[in-house]
Amino acid sequence: MARKLPPLHLLHLFEAAGRNLSFKKAGEELHLTPSAISHQIKALEENLQLQLFKRLTRGVALTAAGHDYLAVVQESLQKLDQGTTALKQKHASPVLKIATFPTVAANIIIPRLGLFQSLYPDIELRIETGMNLVDLRYAEIDLAIRIGEGEWPGVTAEKLFDMHVTPVCSPSFAQQHELKNIEQIKQVPLILLSTMEDSWVNWSDKVGLKLTKPKYSLALGSYDAVIQAAEQGLGLALGALPLEYSAIDNARLVRPFADKSYFPQACYAVCRPHDVNRPDIRAFLDWFKQLDLLQKG
Repeated sequence: MARKLPPLHLLHLFEAAGRNLSFKKAGEELHLTPSAISHQIKALEENLQLQLFKRLTRGVALTAAGHDYLAVVQESLQKLDQGTTALKQKHASPVLKIATFPTVAANIIIPRLGLFQSLYPDIELRIETGMNLVDLRYAEIDLAIRIGEGEWPGVTAEKLFDMHVTPVCSPSFAQQHELKNIEQIKQVPLILLSTMEDSWVNWSDKVGLKLTKPKYSLALGSYDAVIQAAEQGLGLALGALPLEYSAIDNARLVRPFADKSYFPQACYAVCRPHDVNRPDIRAFLDWFKQLDLLQKG
């Protein structure tokens, strides 16, 4: 007996519209116009012979039927996603898709990928880098590496390492300014992360140095740009450990002072709750947490 189900793409559209309570936001998420979303929702309502949304002056609201159906559709799509993932894991070659920010990829993962591949030759890694937070509910990503406090809704977070902050600069900059004493921070050019304007003052307070008038040379909008400027000898920057241990080991950067402070946020691995015990994810995380540079003080 043939099942009389609405087309799957209509259910996908309905879930986005119902979750966002907005045809506009659903359209932005699915790269469709609001009118296209409205037209497709109308087609679904005609298929079901039920009104799912109330069209209001500003936006939309679910009807009682729409509210009930949204719960059914979300549960069904989640089961379909889990079943598809399980099927791929069982019958396809393992491909682990990881999203992280550029510094972790460039300084920690990629330089040591040969070791991972030798230990787990059957696991193929695909690493995507970017600064935007990946929504694991909808992105084709298995594992995300994030900086934060470990509390994100709908996912499981596992701490990878704590972080500390310390001044870093190029070897030539340290030599030019004969950096030996932390008090010299008051006289040399400092590089500022523009999204954290008080970072130098706050760091100085934590290590017992009163920095009332920082001598900034430039402000940059991303952490990676700040570190690149420091490597080019443009000033003293605040670097995060262990993220910069590779650059220090390769003499691209030096720590002119031993002083460092604890960073309140940490690095976490984030995945969907039903993926937390996946063999490929466990293999990657176990390997990652044993890396040499994470064991440094």
